[in-house]
Amino acid sequence: MRVYGYRFTRTGGVAGAEASTDPVHVAEAERFGWPVRTVDRLAPIDILDRSVAAASMLDEDAVLGAFIAGLGSARHGRQTVISFAWARYLATAPVKDDGLPDCGLTPSRGDAFELDGTEVLVRLALGWAWNEQPQRYLPDLETAVAAGLPSPTADDRERLRTLLDVISAQPAGTRAGELEKAMARAKIVPEADRYQRYGILIGLAEYGLLPGTLDPAWDRFVSRSEFAAAWSGGPRSDITPPLSGWRGGIDEGRAARLRAL
Repeated sequence: MRVYGYRFTRTGGVAGAEASTDPVHVAEAERFGWPVRTVDRLAPIDILDRSVAAASMLDEDAVLGAFIAGLGSARHGRQTVISFAWARYLATAPVKDDGLPDCGLTPSRGDAFELDGTEVLVRLALGWAWNEQPQRYLPDLETAVAAGLPSPTADDRERLRTLLDVISAQPAGTRAGELEKAMARAKIVPEADRYQRYGILIGLAEYGLLPGTLDPAWDRFVSRSEFAAAWSGGPRSDITPPLSGWRGGIDEGRAARLRAL
């Protein structure tokens, strides 16, 4: 956290801080085996192949259990349901002229992605989750395989039950922004900020518990073209598909599966 510019607040949340360049702090981080500020250049095909390989070694129920743990005891568990959903159908997805599926692995410049895997893992450990830059799913997936996934505690399961009750209580026509505010009022994850709460809801939407206008990636390969076309409010909106297309309602079958874990 010191090296990458984060600190805990008094309430248990996370805030930005001046990044430390102190050699003592850098050495302390590196003793845990995390290369500090090391940027790798990764070709899209390598990210795809490694992501597919990692996802094939993960169990669905373990991924969902990690998400539940992410509500409290293990914040990094929030992301893996998103990463896994994106990767699980890549091996059979139709490919474009460049030999890759339309899965978001197109570098903004050059022919490779520059990725600091340690920075990605730090942000996941602090509770953020996202579904916009799939190249950043690779450290999550490979770490889940290497280190194992967290299991939910009784407290995590109680948080899940409360969250599902809050979602079920929302009237038809409720938008994702209003659901995030209701989640904040219920203090289900009191140390989470607005964007961390959105990350949790994005995970539920990608799993298919929050039905919307775009199919969840948990069910099938969803191309980036479909993703872009479904982005309600356009690319300037901070609420991404499939969550942006939710207008109330809950998939009770998927809710029941989570409750049973």
